[in-house]
Amino acid sequence: MASTPTRGLRHARTDSPLGPLVVVVDDDGALAGLYYADGHTPAPRPAALGSCADPDDPQVADVTTAVLARLEGASDVLEVPLSWAAVPGATDLQRAVWAQVAAIPRGETRTYGEVAAAIGRPTAVRAVGQAVGRNPHSLVVPCHRVVGSGGKITGYAGGVDVKRRLLELEGVALAAGTPVSDAPGAPAPGAPPSAP
Repeated sequence: MASTPTRGLRHARTDSPLGPLVVVVDDDGALAGLYYADGHTPAPRPAALGSCADPDDPQVADVTTAVLARLEGASDVLEVPLSWAAVPGATDLQRAVWAQVAAIPRGETRTYGEVAAAIGRPTAVRAVGQAVGRNPHSLVVPCHRVVGSGGKITGYAGGVDVKRRLLELEGVALAAGTPVSDAPGAPAPGAPPSAP
C-alpha cells in the first residue's frame, strides 16, 4: 500500500559540501526533515517528504540557507525551528533520545550507552540506537556525534565515511585506526523511519 504524503510537508533537493540533501519543511516554515538525497539508509518514507516544493518557495529557501550555514560551521545553532511532523508516531523514548543527541556540543561525541544513561534508561542501549537511527533531522540533531563503545564509528544514514568526515570537520580527534562498522544490523544514526 502506497504512503500518502503528510499534509503540510514539502521538500526540495539542495547541494551541500556533503553532497545533495533533501530539505523538508512544514507549513510554518520549520525544518521537518533533512536527509541525504543519494542513498540515505534507510530511505525516508514518501509520506515523510510531503510534496515537491515550488522552486521559489521562500520558506524552503530560508530553511535551506539556515541548514547550509550550520553545516558550513557558521553556527552550531539552527536559526529556524524544528518540526516533528514527519514522525507523527514518535515515542517518548525517541523524543528523549533526540533531545539528548541535540545537546551534544560540536567537537564532542557520546556513546549509545552514555545517551541511554543520560535519559535514565541505562540498560536500553539497543532501543537508544534504534531511536538515534530514526532521527529525521540528520546533521541538525547531530546523530553523527553518537559513536559505539570505545569510540567505534558505527553505521550512519550517509555512510560511515561521511560520519567520519563530519566528526573530523568538527574537530573530533579520532585515533588512528579507529574501528569502523558498516555491518548490517548496526544502528544507523541519523536515519529516518523506514517504510513499514
